[in-house]
Amino acid sequence: MAPFLAEKMQVIRPLIPDATRPFWSVMIPTYNARANYLEETLKNVLQQDPGPAQMQIEVVDDCSPDGAPVELVRRVAGNRVAVHQEPANNGLAGIWNRCIERARGEWVHILHQDDVVLPGFYEHLHDGIICNPHLGMAFCRFAISDANGHWKELGPLESSTPSVLDGWLERVATGYHLECPAVVVKRATYERLGGFNAELTFALDLEMWVRIAANVPVLYEPQILASFRRHGGNQSAVQERTGASMEDMAKAIKIWKDYLPANSRTQLEQQGRRYWADVALTLAQIFFSNDDVAACASQLRAAKDLWNRGQHRSRRLRLETKVRLHRALGERAISGMREFRRRIRPA
Repeated sequence: MAPFLAEKMQVIRPLIPDATRPFWSVMIPTYNARANYLEETLKNVLQQDPGPAQMQIEVVDDCSPDGAPVELVRRVAGNRVAVHQEPANNGLAGIWNRCIERARGEWVHILHQDDVVLPGFYEHLHDGIICNPHLGMAFCRFAISDANGHWKELGPLESSTPSVLDGWLERVATGYHLECPAVVVKRATYERLGGFNAELTFALDLEMWVRIAANVPVLYEPQILASFRRHGGNQSAVQERTGASMEDMAKAIKIWKDYLPANSRTQLEQQGRRYWADVALTLAQIFFSNDDVAACASQLRAAKDLWNRGQHRSRRLRLETKVRLHRALGERAISGMREFRRRIRPA
């Protein structure tokens, strides 16, 4: 590990050796948890529960204003699931790091309050880990669902068979490949590399996955065994509207470029910047089409910060012109122009 990492990242202290240590720690950070989502999250874990000797399950509440969801947890899980409430709010990186610190298992799964694991998640990843004891992280293919749990997209297929990934650092540093509910990390990996970076608010998970990929082997399971719920209430959706998501991504790339191989660092950094600038421009266009001009402008500023050359610059300038026209002429005039273009377009 590069020496600067220990200065920037929160130290995760090793546990005292314990022969009764469970294999898994399923840590569920919560804040103002929506009851039906958290109940589904808990039930999906409990359906795969191998028992307390093999799995720690704990809800870690980040000082929610109405208190930790103790009653809900007791109703769903009795005393099987522990509940811990922090005395003060830690923020995203802080509560994830508290989850790691409180984890007693050899492998840590940070499962968000609105995401789910599908049948076989822990069994399949356990089998892959046992067969590859040198691993530091493992993850599966995942689905992206809407607010009602309906699948809308699938994560990319990294390998057609369960395997330790080759060239994973170059891939994860230059594109979108995984979501948190699909990932488990050996606690010893966090102990070696440090916790999540509190300088980041959106890309802190991706920065961690790049950091891990630069240091330890990573296992991939191609079965779809986890689901990430994308809805208007989660933090990523809020940050997309403000542009903070892609601004944070630019900051993360500056951090993780030092993890990349020296002979390809510049190339990979630029490739990652172009990829995420594409994402920002796509989001900007979607927001503009939905008449959310403020969100569009926010993503355009982020795209400029990520990559401002060639086609990316041209796309940004064209959309910025449309934003200025929208602000000058008003929404009704723009809607009229769209309707006119639709009518004159050849069938």
